[in-house]
Amino acid sequence: MHIPDGYLAPAVSLALALPTVPVWAVATQKVKKVLNNRTVPLLAIFSAFSFTIMMFNVPVPGGTTAHAVGGTLVAVVLGPWAACIAVSTALIIQALFFGDGGVLAIFANCLNMAIILPFVGYGTYRLLAAGSPVLSTRRAVAAGIGAYVGITVAAFTVGVELGIEPIFFSQNGHALYSPYGLSEAIPAMVAAHAFGASIVEGLITGLGVAYLQRRHPEYLTSLKGIFAPDAAAEGTPVQRPLWQLVAAAVAAAVVALAAIGLIEGGGNPNRMFGADLSQVDWPSVATMLVVTALIGAILIPATYLLLPRNVKRIATTFVTIAVIAPLGLIAPGIAYGEGGTENVKAAFGYVPSGLQSLSGIFSAPFGGYNVPLPFFSDANAPLWHAAIGYEIAGIIGILAVGGVTYTVARLLRRSAGHAPTAAEAGS
Repeated sequence: MHIPDGYLAPAVSLALALPTVPVWAVATQKVKKVLNNRTVPLLAIFSAFSFTIMMFNVPVPGGTTAHAVGGTLVAVVLGPWAACIAVSTALIIQALFFGDGGVLAIFANCLNMAIILPFVGYGTYRLLAAGSPVLSTRRAVAAGIGAYVGITVAAFTVGVELGIEPIFFSQNGHALYSPYGLSEAIPAMVAAHAFGASIVEGLITGLGVAYLQRRHPEYLTSLKGIFAPDAAAEGTPVQRPLWQLVAAAVAAAVVALAAIGLIEGGGNPNRMFGADLSQVDWPSVATMLVVTALIGAILIPATYLLLPRNVKRIATTFVTIAVIAPLGLIAPGIAYGEGGTENVKAAFGYVPSGLQSLSGIFSAPFGGYNVPLPFFSDANAPLWHAAIGYEIAGIIGILAVGGVTYTVARLLRRSAGHAPTAAEAGS
């Protein structure tokens, strides 16, 4: 869903700052009023969470890939204004350090994923969960449906933004920027998410809320008068074991995705989601899985054992996701509209001049979530080299996003007139 540089005209990219910047300003004021010793680290944790799950690509219809965002989950716990700040921070760091989304397209990407997605997702959740106890199963289901709707609407918006480019910016019959018209861009974006990434987004959000209901209900109840006002009674969570809910939800999602993939591939397992799985180097994938498992077997327990008690669980969770994130490299294909000018030329027979001139204006230091060293980024290196680079870049990103969000939140708190505590002053 990240729009790269060159697919939007500079005028459109700047115009999208008009709705985005005012929302940032309002969100800053809203969040500033309620930052405290508890909400500051929560904001940082959820921002890092959003960054982490955006690294994990899944195959979707059309032979391309997409990813979840986590914006609705942040909104359910902290409210949509806080979600705007958390996801925007993650997106900006992705663009500047990892080349995920263009630097000129920051306003567009933040509008789509940090504003439209969490506000639509949260609004749908509140509509479906109205009147139910905060700790009821209905809340978790409503959160999952809200997340599905939120990211699908955001995908539709991206399709519109890309699709209008050929209408307004063409010369001699050739598009200057994105060559995909509305009839191509909207169906491609909506289908890729509605039958792929949106399912994953809903699953993550629903299970995330169910987990918090059972293990950390204070995040859904004691904060309700701060970030996310909710007048419903707290209620009592269903006592069904969490593992049963996780197993059932994951099984249902796997079956649904497999069915969609087979339908898209005409019943041929090698053509799942319209991709060509016969082109995957499965021996290299097997080696990557072994190397990833060995790294995880060392790094995950070490993280849990060595870090302080108050952060070890969440840090171990993030490290685990970063370690397994390279599994997304197995999925053939690339995100819709990405992949370099050569793919556009193959599809349209030409490269739009604006796309060609803008696509390389910025080079991120960890472009493609890889470490800029020959061992990791050599095009001829085995897949497991790239997997290790992906993991290292992911951990660097988690620390960067969490640290930046935490620092910004503390500065906002101080600007609001809150004196730092002794612990904050000494940190």
